[in-house]
Amino acid sequence: MLRNFVDIIGIADASSFPTLLPTNPNTEYIVEEKLTIPQEKPDVEQINTVLIEAKVTDSRVIPTPVGLKIVVDGELKQKIIYTANVPEQSVHSVLYVEPFCTFIEVPLKLPAGTNTLQLLQTLGITLNDVLVGKPNVLIEDVTVSLLDPRTIEKCTVLFIWATLNSALSSVLG
Repeated sequence: MLRNFVDIIGIADASSFPTLLPTNPNTEYIVEEKLTIPQEKPDVEQINTVLIEAKVTDSRVIPTPVGLKIVVDGELKQKIIYTANVPEQSVHSVLYVEPFCTFIEVPLKLPAGTNTLQLLQTLGITLNDVLVGKPNVLIEDVTVSLLDPRTIEKCTVLFIWATLNSALSSVLG
């Protein structure tokens, strides 16, 4: 995708997004960054390309008074390729890895006098059985701009979803 003369590689195509079911809770999360060009690199004249990928590195399910939360840890790996602000206009690249952490809420219909762990027990599952596989992440959008010759501002919109054990279908809020 070309945006403001910057080629952005890694934004998911619309056909990559899943068809969501009630057992696919999801969230959108924004990662805002100010990236500093390392001292050993020359100043930036123009950003040429952003190559970006997101991945989930860990997840866990925690009980809350109204249901469950799926805590999702991940990272954005990104390479910025730019033209240097020097007479020969050489091309340089810088690699950044930015961690992120967010959560997906899973509201449950809790019977009066029952807490989340008790409800799971009646369904015959534990916190370890809530997820079918690990959560997934796609990059929805990226904006990037040069604030000054050494600072890049970037905003990445992530779409994150999980697949729940079908035993939870009847109690999803």
